[in-house]
Amino acid sequence: MCQSHLNPIKSAVCIGLFLLSFKISALEFRPGVGVGVEYTDNARLTSENQVDDTIIVGYIGARLEELEGPVTGDITASLNHQRYTSDSYEDTRYFNLGATGRWEMIKERFDWYLRNYYFQRPINTTDPNTPDNIQDSNIFTFGANMVFPVSARQTFTLLPEYRNFYYEIAVTDNQQLSLVSSWDYQVSSVTTVGLNARIRSVDYDEPLITDVTFGSVFFAFSGSRARSEFITNLGTTYVNRANDQSTEEFAGNLDWLVNLTSRSRFRAYIATDLTDSSAGALNATVDPGQGDPNFIQITSDVIRNQVMTLGYLRQIGTLGSSLTGEYRNLNYSESPNDRRIWNVSLVLGYPVTALLRSGFYSRYYNVEYIDTDRIDDSYTIGGDLRYQLSRNLHCVLDLKYRNRESNLGLQNNYNEWSLYASLTYGFGQPLRPTRTGGF
Repeated sequence: MCQSHLNPIKSAVCIGLFLLSFKISALEFRPGVGVGVEYTDNARLTSENQVDDTIIVGYIGARLEELEGPVTGDITASLNHQRYTSDSYEDTRYFNLGATGRWEMIKERFDWYLRNYYFQRPINTTDPNTPDNIQDSNIFTFGANMVFPVSARQTFTLLPEYRNFYYEIAVTDNQQLSLVSSWDYQVSSVTTVGLNARIRSVDYDEPLITDVTFGSVFFAFSGSRARSEFITNLGTTYVNRANDQSTEEFAGNLDWLVNLTSRSRFRAYIATDLTDSSAGALNATVDPGQGDPNFIQITSDVIRNQVMTLGYLRQIGTLGSSLTGEYRNLNYSESPNDRRIWNVSLVLGYPVTALLRSGFYSRYYNVEYIDTDRIDDSYTIGGDLRYQLSRNLHCVLDLKYRNRESNLGLQNNYNEWSLYASLTYGFGQPLRPTRTGGF
């Protein structure tokens, strides 16, 4: 049905045709173009022989939206060219695509959906996030959501799905087929219970990697109150390798959202499961409330993924703030990639005038690599200014300091100051993959 390596342009065209094949009621197209300049005093992120460089970034992008009617979709695409004027790295181009499409074939009963994410992620999550440690990645998803009302209180749902994971460097490209069936019973207007059964097969493109099948059964319990809502699943996951290795262990999750006041809210997410690293990283990519996916090393292992995230958002007058914390424990079945991660981040935003907005951000990571006794402490602190020159033209100024210290020697340490300025017309702004996620 789909090629093993999906070309991002073909993915965009596929979803675009999916939208345009039907009657369009409110299609909106927004193009964008921009340029950025960044100075860094440590382009290679090394502890010795540091090299400063000035990086020029060129950007073109666009967004296509259709939010009304039975067919909806959202496509964002960008192409960024980075030129290192002091030749610390070769010039690079980065393509990014985020696309979703949905066709409600039968209202509230049957819908098809497509999703595609083309982005950059680290090759080796223990190394600095530099151009030689970044690989293009693509995740394509196609599925259907089928709802069968059994009675006024009972609903049965089927969710068949196909996923394709592509990595430019890693040899863990794979295709996944899954089927989720669920039965839900509405106990009251605010409480629902149910049972979920899931089966998912992971077929690796590399013939030397053993395929794996996951099966899960969960008891589901969800509810809503005046200011809060929650969803919890408790059950077990069974894993079977094609080489007859198998295991069965507890799995579950809790997602709790509380509106503390009209201007503040709190979210807690707790989960533990046996899964593959591709699916584990995808869940965090789609939902940032599940933690940072850039510290999940992509391998062919089965992993025990334990995560707890806490998030607090508050708006006091014109001051917006968010405080988030994450704890993640990753255990790999074969490779020596076990790790524990602590992460805390704070973001503040304040509009100085109607056209000028200021921001402050800080982030701290503690990563313990269990198999090598290595511990990294990393933090980022910075501030930015955004000025709206006109309705479609804005500029950004960003000053940032990054530092990492490891207990295994200077070769793993570095610090860096960087200053970045950009000017953008229209949608989006220049993207720098070496600045997003990880260290």
